Amino acid sequence: MNIAILTIQSLNYGNRLQNYALQTVLDGLGNQTCSLRRDAGFHGTGKSNLRDVRIRLGAIRRGPGRYRSFRRFDRDFISFSNSVVSKEYVSPHLNSTNDCFVIGSDQVWNPDFGFNSDLEYLPMVPCGKKVAYAASFGVAEIAVNRERTAGLLEDIGAISVREAAGADIVRELTGRDVQVVLDPTLLLDPSDWMVVAKKPSGFHPERPYAFKYILGDDVNDGRVAALADSRGLEVLDVMDGSLAAGPSEFVWLIAHSELVCTDSFHASVFALLHHRPLAIFERVSSDADMSSRFDTLCANFGLAGHRSSETSFCEDTVFGTDWDDVDVRLSGLRTSSLAWLGDALGDVARG
Repeated sequence: MNIAILTIQSLNYGNRLQNYALQTVLDGLGNQTCSLRRDAGFHGTGKSNLRDVRIRLGAIRRGPGRYRSFRRFDRDFISFSNSVVSKEYVSPHLNSTNDCFVIGSDQVWNPDFGFNSDLEYLPMVPCGKKVAYAASFGVAEIAVNRERTAGLLEDIGAISVREAAGADIVRELTGRDVQVVLDPTLLLDPSDWMVVAKKPSGFHPERPYAFKYILGDDVNDGRVAALADSRGLEVLDVMDGSLAAGPSEFVWLIAHSELVCTDSFHASVFALLHHRPLAIFERVSSDADMSSRFDTLCANFGLAGHRSSETSFCEDTVFGTDWDDVDVRLSGLRTSSLAWLGDALGDVARG
């Protein structure tokens, strides 16, 4: 089948990596896969075009090397469609050129993201051609537009979600029981990820390092330093801007680290894939609580004591992961997740 992925497209490591992973898995199942372009380009209004230009210029100013690294990753590893889906424009031949649409993964249905809208549910596409794979709401409940969201969900033929909280939301709004599946990044092996991994240019650490990636308020610097010092590690802070790290460099840096300290879901995922000791710090910010992602991740992989909010959080638990147990759990979850995806795509193919 010709399959089009609808997902968020931004300068975010996890977003670009899950996009690549889902594309790779779908291609591996014998499909021809592309990702729908989200930029309206010349089809957009003057106001929206100016907004897009300002976003790009802001990203370039904050880190031109990082911006180029992200663009290079998209160019080299993501197959984009000719079709466009945006708030201002939808390509007229969208349905006729694609047999199936896969929505997800990532927080494609997060109601607190200003760039998300009804379009994330593809209301212009027939119900039987839509599959949601590991879609995430990013929140524990839908507080506004509940009836509207329920109607949009009802119009999707097959739905799976990434978190247990997402399954609760779908059940509450629609009465449907949906499966919780793995994020696409977890469907690929470490060897698969080495295909895209790239050592950052000019990166020559003097000693083994701890990979630090904190997206919220950086209030745990002392605790990160203590964990790193306990093993004689220097701290590499990816957010300090000294490295022009795109998604490829992100994967490489985690794979070659001795410790991962993060409040990021996808940094945690890559630590697990590459058997890196993992310390999860609860995100401190003014944004809505997104901890449900870690509730499911830690439950799935038996990560008791890896979250900074737990009383059992300590050096011994962080560095004492039973990787054999993690791999056994991962194998079972992969099998069930891929089975769900295969069945859902089969239903679409059969019409």
